[in-house]
Amino acid sequence: VVKLISHCFIWWGLTALTYHYESQCIPTPGAWLAHQLPVWFQKLSVVATYVIEVAVPLLFFAPLRRLRLFAFYCQVLLQVLIILTGNYNFFNALTIVLAFSLLDEEHVGRWLGRPRKRHGSAWPPSLGSVLATLLELSTYGLLLYWTVHYFGLEVNWDKKLLDSKVAFTYHEFTTWLRTVTLPLVGVAFLSLSWEILVAMYRCACVRGCFWKLWATLQWAIMATATVGLFAVSLVPFTYIEHESNGKLWPGIHQMFGAVERFQVVNSYGLFRRMTGVGGRPEVILEGSYDGHSWTEIEFMYKPGNVSAAPAVVAPHQPRLDWQLWFAALGPHQGSPWFSALVLRLLQGQPDALVRRPRAPPGQPLVQRPGAAPAAGTARRPGAAPWWRRQHVQEFFPAVSLGDPTLE
Repeated sequence: VVKLISHCFIWWGLTALTYHYESQCIPTPGAWLAHQLPVWFQKLSVVATYVIEVAVPLLFFAPLRRLRLFAFYCQVLLQVLIILTGNYNFFNALTIVLAFSLLDEEHVGRWLGRPRKRHGSAWPPSLGSVLATLLELSTYGLLLYWTVHYFGLEVNWDKKLLDSKVAFTYHEFTTWLRTVTLPLVGVAFLSLSWEILVAMYRCACVRGCFWKLWATLQWAIMATATVGLFAVSLVPFTYIEHESNGKLWPGIHQMFGAVERFQVVNSYGLFRRMTGVGGRPEVILEGSYDGHSWTEIEFMYKPGNVSAAPAVVAPHQPRLDWQLWFAALGPHQGSPWFSALVLRLLQGQPDALVRRPRAPPGQPLVQRPGAAPAAGTARRPGAAPWWRRQHVQEFFPAVSLGDPTLE
């Protein structure tokens, strides 16, 4: 949703993935391969992302088990593909773990090789099973129809590809968002209330007065915590539509204000605006012991050496390499920590974070950070470089220990 309400023409043009794989924070070798895919497939992938992230989550609350399983596998598919094409630490693994709440014991039992429970197959089928099947097929049909209609999917037989385009306006999207945001809060509240009531019923079924009392006490604590967490989460959730945010009960805003500093709930929007449209900006640091011969100082994980394949680091997040990606998006004054990094490099302290050139005896290291975007990927790995590099401008002046500029 945040991608669409950002007014970013790259996301609205469905061309975001033609830039994303090479311009993201720390790409993987899989990102190199994904970057070579044809443009029509990249655009179709953006459509699939919109459907899985905007429409399919509504099925989390579906009354039918098979629809919830469908939503689960859609989410897992998307997260696995992101893991293969980008290093986002444990972010995607965490999303998959949350999605496991959509599964039931019987379905997980099949993964573990347990025998399937036999359900009586009556013929003719009951009215309930017929209605459930019709509802499920209707859901799939509507999802497919809306995808084709709102993203203008059309087979181009001459070029043998599938054309796609956004077939709705920004005003239509924000109107739809305003219409569904608060009703979704209501659906979520009803779903949570049902789970709490079911849990209370299970407490009542526990045998023995002591154990019944103990189960009820646990239920009361967990239910109170869950309702409180749900309530405060409504504030950042409705940030996607400010009119809905203003309609929340003032008490909820007060509760959120009281716990906001603890960051127990938050909103987020990854790649709200696509970067790297003109190439991937990258900070390249160089060191010299004589002021004439310069050697590049390589970092452990971020793109640097154009002949080195992208690293696979997830679920670890190399914080320095991650922050250097943000630093490259603007002047060094926007990243005040960069000067401290240069100082530590000159002092020889963060050896675990970089691969440094060897020092000739008695010669001080001079640091020359510059900025150069790797503007595109090469034809194939191995025989040719993984990146092509072009120097754009000096990012930080050449300095040495004791330099007034650095001080």
